[in-house]
Amino acid sequence: MNNVCGNSLTDPNGKVGVMGVPDEDKLGNLCRQDMNRIEVSATSIRTAIKQVNDLVGRDTWVGHAADVWGTDLQGRMGALGRLFNSFPAEENRLVSEAQKKQAQMSSPKPGG
Repeated sequence: MNNVCGNSLTDPNGKVGVMGVPDEDKLGNLCRQDMNRIEVSATSIRTAIKQVNDLVGRDTWVGHAADVWGTDLQGRMGALGRLFNSFPAEENRLVSEAQKKQAQMSSPKPGG
């Protein structure tokens, strides 16, 4: 069984939390672990991009085709940077949403 962030909700013995729902702290922790893995990957990508940019000097390739390619590359890198910068807010949104769903699932049901 997986939570909304993709982590397993079972313990090492395969037992699922109370009535299939982990407590809110565990759920938040699991989501943050997933998001941390994403951040580690994003950091690796940023590092690789920086290394490539450091290797490619202004005089590596010149001319109109180089200018068009460079403009396109910088646009794509800007979009990627904005995406990476959106991760912290998205992490908080996902954790909050998962915790709300967890609270709804674990709250007593009328007549139950």
